[in-house]
Amino acid sequence: MLFAMLLILALLPSWAETLVFHLRNGDRVSGKLLSESTNEVIVSNPVFGSVKIPLAEIVKREVIPESASTNQTTATAATNAVPVKPPAPPMKPANPEATPIASTPHFWKHDLQFGLNLRFAEIESQEYLVIEKSTYAKPPFRHIFDGSFKYGHSAGTLSENSLTGSEKTEYELTPKTYLFNLLGGGYDEIRRIDLQYDLGPGVGYEVLKLTNFVWKTEIGFNFEQQYRSDNSTETSYSIRVAEIFAWRVWDKLTADAKFEAFPNLGQLGEYRLRMESTLRYPVSNHLSLNLNVVDLYDTQPAAGVDRNDLQIRSTIGVNF
Repeated sequence: MLFAMLLILALLPSWAETLVFHLRNGDRVSGKLLSESTNEVIVSNPVFGSVKIPLAEIVKREVIPESASTNQTTATAATNAVPVKPPAPPMKPANPEATPIASTPHFWKHDLQFGLNLRFAEIESQEYLVIEKSTYAKPPFRHIFDGSFKYGHSAGTLSENSLTGSEKTEYELTPKTYLFNLLGGGYDEIRRIDLQYDLGPGVGYEVLKLTNFVWKTEIGFNFEQQYRSDNSTETSYSIRVAEIFAWRVWDKLTADAKFEAFPNLGQLGEYRLRMESTLRYPVSNHLSLNLNVVDLYDTQPAAGVDRNDLQIRSTIGVNF
């Protein structure tokens, strides 16, 4: 208790002094410190009022003596000098899964995408697609929910009918390292899978984080079981290796990608691959145009099903 009181007394002077924060982009913000957390500091600026500064943007800070601070404020007011503008908000990542837990500004984030392809010609086709991704982040935990539904006909024949869903729980160990567990399930009539479920724990690491690029890698264990329409059951125990990327191509256009490999531990030489990528262009604060590419490869598919399944879809997204 005595130590806590001494610590508070030691910090009180810094709250009364005027500080100058030097930012990564070369700007400087001055003011009296109001509060400080693990993610940001809040200062009182004589022109802008309360200003929030992400800790990741601060290169260094320095204390201005009270007399110098007063003279500087008076000179600024007298000459109508333009004060340093507050820093721009951090980049909004394209992919919540590739976002460090600490940088998520709100607990919930949702991305709902709709796709519709209709063709009325000699060969008629209709295809419907719904993709949903939600993220709930409250450090040190984060939950990522994924779901997709596809249904379509071509020339009167069923061409698509699948439903998949997954939930990923992450626990932050350090700013760059986290533990996770994956749960998933669904069906795919075209690939002759009546029911499929899988689970797998693992560990992830943030390899690289730039202002416009994030790279994470994951390794873990995966158990999957499929009940197929040919009355067979496929069970696999695999290692899961994943690479996750998010890239802001330019101011608005963003791209994210995830590559997963599942080498089978029970049958050497057998494996599954999955690649998923999205190119996103926002047309407003809550609407976006998206191009989705998914490629699935399985060395042991159901009888009569191709090993490779490539899907390319365009969707309209609603973000909230």
